[in-house]
Amino acid sequence: MLHYNDMKEKILVLDDEPLILKTIQRALVKTGYAVRVAGEAEEFMRLLDEESADLLLMDINLEGGRSDALTGRISKMAPKAKVIFMSGLIPVRDDIFFLEKPFTIQDLRKLIRNVLDNVATPGRPGD
Repeated sequence: MLHYNDMKEKILVLDDEPLILKTIQRALVKTGYAVRVAGEAEEFMRLLDEESADLLLMDINLEGGRSDALTGRISKMAPKAKVIFMSGLIPVRDDIFFLEKPFTIQDLRKLIRNVLDNVATPGRPGD
């Protein structure tokens, strides 16, 4: 079983596009985060059940469903985890942290840091 390094902030990523997962994982590991990834919702929930995370980064639109439908389960399993949703479609909600695809690695890193440091406000960066 792969565990996070306890000395680093822990990020769990959900996206059904393998290239995006790999790119995000590499970028965040280089930044110093402990990162685990899942390609589908049930795997994501299993990983979250095994070990909590400081931040959850989730693609909204997944093959076979939407990740925002998991928020009830997530809030019970990891009530202190912060959540950032990402998608190519802009949500109508402005009460969530959101990153619009495509995004730059710089924008991803900046939003994650700001959310973890409690200096970000819900919505899209720059709104």
